[in-house]
Formats: sequence, structure tokens, C-alpha cells
Amino acid sequence: MKKTALDDDAYLYQKREEKTEKEKWSEMNRHQRMQYFLDYYLVKLLVFTGIILAVVLFVWNFISKSKEDTVLYVAVVDEALQTEGTEKLKEELTEYLGADGKYQKIIIDDSFYMDDGGLEKLEVYLYNKQIDVVIADEAVYKELAGYGFFQDISTVPGVSSKYADLYVKAAGYKDEDTDKDTDSFEDHSTAKGEELPYGVDVSASRISDIKTKIQTPVLSIAQGAENTENAVKLLDFIYKQR
Repeated sequence: MKKTALDDDAYLYQKREEKTEKEKWSEMNRHQRMQYFLDYYLVKLLVFTGIILAVVLFVWNFISKSKEDTVLYVAVVDEALQTEGTEKLKEELTEYLGADGKYQKIIIDDSFYMDDGGLEKLEVYLYNKQIDVVIADEAVYKELAGYGFFQDISTVPGVSSKYADLYVKAAGYKDEDTDKDTDSFEDHSTAKGEELPYGVDVSASRISDIKTKIQTPVLSIAQGAENTENAVKLLDFIYKQR
């Protein structure tokens, strides 16, 4: 339908009647202003505040995480350590290493189970140089040593000769004879190397106070460990504090 002059007049009149927010606000009493705020601005304000808070928390968490430094990571295989004793040992070890416990952390991780993907998990962690020390029962230790996971502990700087009588030898990894096209890693490369002391028997140390399953715990220092010095200090600590 074609607009008439009357329609145009009505539109102009309606346009003149529209008021600005400032004009509306000035005409309201206190109760009306409160209701107006609740109806039109409160929800928006709450959403905006929530978004700002979420961003602040995310940034704070990111900054806090970036400041964290693992000064020692101990992987314990096929074991369920006593919780209370492990926490006490961590607290004392934290003080012994001079770590602050907040941004400089010690991790003792007993979530590695060989019959539940523990070997693959351990391999990934070692490849990424996350693990410094591995503690396992003697039989498992020898299997892991065969994969080339550990350093010859007698050659690690700082390891005292007093532990020589506690060295546990194992056949290491030998890759010279491996044909990568035909030989499998497990069948032709592991435990074919020279027998060397890749670990120390820690049965008489404080580890015996917190273990529940493994019979003969052997401590090894991982290849490529980033906290080798603290790994050596751990060995000294668990025997000195016995």
C-alpha cells in the first residue's frame, strides 16, 4: 500500500517522541532507575565480568605453570608406594635439595605398570627427557637396561665409589648388529650389550620404608637426564637419612 501524507506525519511525530537514554534516566525516580538497570544492564555486566575473570584466571594459571620447574622426576615401576611415607620423603628431599616446593618441584610417580602400558609410557617420558631416575625391581630393571634406558651409574659424575658393592649389573643395549629393515627392536637389539652397572641396589635405603610390592628395588639414572646432579643427591639422601 502506498504511504499517504498522514502516514508520513505520524512517523515524524513518533520520531520526535523518541527520547534519549539520558532523557529517560532523568525522568525516572530512584526505584525506576534501579529496575531499569536490572532489566537492561545487569545481565550484560555479569557476562562481561565473567569473561574478564576467565581471561585473568587463564593468564594467571599460564604464568604460574611457566614458572614451575621439576628439579627431580622419579619414576617407580610396578609399585604402589605408601602415600604418607612418600609425602614425608618428598618434603625432606625438597629441603635437602634446596627447592622451594612451589615452583621447584620433586615428582615421585608410581603410575608405571609394565602389564598396563607402563613400558610404552616410560619410553615416551624418557624420550622427552622428563624422567631423571627409575626405580624398579631387579628383574624389571634388567629388562629396562636392555633397552638402553640407563646410564652406566659408575661413570655418572658425583656417584660415590662407596656404592660399588651395591652396583647391579645388566646387559645393555647393542645396536651395531641391528638390521633396521628385517630385525625387530625387541628380538635383536636388547640386552645384547656389555654387562655394566646401570643401577644401585637400594634395598637398605629409605625406599624400603615406602615400598609395598617390589622385593629388590634398583635405582638407575636415565639416559639424557636433565637433573643428573639431583639424581645423585637422591641416592645419597636415601642412604644418609636411613
